[in-house]
Parts: sequence; C-alpha cells; structure tokens
Amino acid sequence: MKRMTLIIAFIFIAISTLYQGNKGYAFDFEGMYLAPKISYYPENPVGKIWNHYLGAGVAAGFDLFKTYPIPLRVEFEYMGRALATNADATIHSVMFGAYYDLNLFYVRASELDTLSTKNIYTTKRPFMSIYLGLHLGAKIGYNVTDKGDMGLIQTNVGVSRTTILFGAGLGFAWHIYSWFTLDLGYRAVLGPGFKMANEVLLSFRFTKP
Repeated sequence: MKRMTLIIAFIFIAISTLYQGNKGYAFDFEGMYLAPKISYYPENPVGKIWNHYLGAGVAAGFDLFKTYPIPLRVEFEYMGRALATNADATIHSVMFGAYYDLNLFYVRASELDTLSTKNIYTTKRPFMSIYLGLHLGAKIGYNVTDKGDMGLIQTNVGVSRTTILFGAGLGFAWHIYSWFTLDLGYRAVLGPGFKMANEVLLSFRFTKP
C-alpha cells in the first residue's frame, strides 16, 4: 500500500511539473512523457505451473519524434506486481526500454501531390502507431514467509531474489489527443530462474501539450 501511495504521489507531482511547460524552467520538457501502466503478467518458473500476477507502475520517457523526425522512444519503467492468488508473493522490476514507432498519418487525397514525407513528419500528428521494443532490466521477486503482530506494528519476514531481465515486444498506440496516447502492448521476458514470462500492458501516456 505504501509503494502504491508513493507511485500515485510521484505521478501527480510529475504530471503537474510536466504541464508547467517552460515557466520557471530552463528546459521545456518537449518530447518527454509520463505513462502510468497496468499489467497482466503470467510467469512460468518451473516449466509446469504458471503464476498469474496483476500489477501497476509508471514509466518516464522521451519521444524523439516530438523534437526530431526520428521515430524512436526511450523510457525508464518501474512496475510492481502481486500474485493473483496470494498477495504475499510480489515482483518488482525496473527496466530500460527502446521503441521504434511506425507512425500512421491521415492524409487527404488532395494532399498526395503536394506533401513530402518531411512535410508530413513536421506538420501532421500521427493518429496511430505500431511499435517494436527491446527491454533490459532487473526483477526482484519477494515472498512473505512469516508475519508478526507487535501491537501497532506489523512485521513481515520474507525471501527476495534479484535476476536480470531481457525482453522484446510490440504494441499499438492510439494518439487520441496531442497530449494523451492510449497504448496496448505485449512483451516476452526471459531471465535466469524462470523459463519465460509474458506481459500485457495498458499504458496511459501523457505528453506535454
């Protein structure tokens, strides 16, 4: 609960700062975005039984297409997940991601003879993107093995394990407004200690308007 409160507070402060624009700041945050995320994460640790996790997190990223005609994004992400059948089993992860966006634009037939690719990239906003991504990070798995109650203080004793993660994925992004994008993605994750994990993510990407 404390972690989720901190995440919500961070999202609120970051979005507020993002929307201040360049008032009082030397940097105007052009191209930067903040993306709260919801995830469904089934993991296969032993090859027979799948564990199903539900999670939430946030990513901070930079979209190069906003400032340069380069369809690339980079982001840093934190996710917290809890086992659907046992909230005492949790997974936390931090990941760096790089994405290549295939941007789709709406162009009128009357514009086909006059618009160049450069004009489209610099004057129009894509209505949708299809993207491919690569990820590198670390996963911290935690299992509570014992609970105690000392009056007003509750104690948990557990075991944690940290492993390196490698991931690749794809997704679809709908650019609903200039400042808001709805993102549905999938990624496959590999790492020591488990055979494979899959993750479906729903992201709400907020960009400085």
